[in-house]
Amino acid sequence: MSTQKETAPEWATLSTQHGTYQTTLSVKYRNRKPWQAKDPRQVFSFIPGTITSVDVKEGDTVEKGDVLLTFKAMKMHNTYRSPVGGKVAKIHVTEGDVVHKGILLLEFE
Repeated sequence: MSTQKETAPEWATLSTQHGTYQTTLSVKYRNRKPWQAKDPRQVFSFIPGTITSVDVKEGDTVEKGDVLLTFKAMKMHNTYRSPVGGKVAKIHVTEGDVVHKGILLLEFE
């Protein structure tokens, strides 16, 4: 017969847009990486592809919506447009580079 004592669950407060709740949290949930908003000054690839042209240079000033670069993915040419207005600080890719999803392409100051 086992003589192990069961420990009481550890209650945690969980707040959502619909209310605040007392609940138990799994180990996986407690060890997760908290969500952080992306830096709008960094442009990442959203799908894999090949860079066909880089339309800006480091130091260029661009407006929101200007074309930054073009890439080919799944036989289609796609353009990355500037999410913000500002000065291009660093370009991490060149024409002909094959990039995966989530790769940092360029940064703004």
